[in-house]
Amino acid sequence: MSVERAKAFLDEWVAKNVPENASPDKKTAVQLAARCVEEASEKGMSKAELEEAAGEDLVACMMDAQMAGAESKLDDLFE
Repeated sequence: MSVERAKAFLDEWVAKNVPENASPDKKTAVQLAARCVEEASEKGMSKAELEEAAGEDLVACMMDAQMAGAESKLDDLFE
């Protein structure tokens, strides 16, 4: 598997599965990471490949995605 394929999968998965209005929370991030790994494994990708593509562990990646959504929500409120 290529890192590019894993990166494309991860980007698409996060866009579809991490709510834009989510408040950052570790429990949810752990659940999202587990679901992501499960779906990726169905496509022949490992957790290690996803983490390499993310540049960090998947829980941190999901926390970052939640933070980005929360920051976007705040930006909308102040515009």
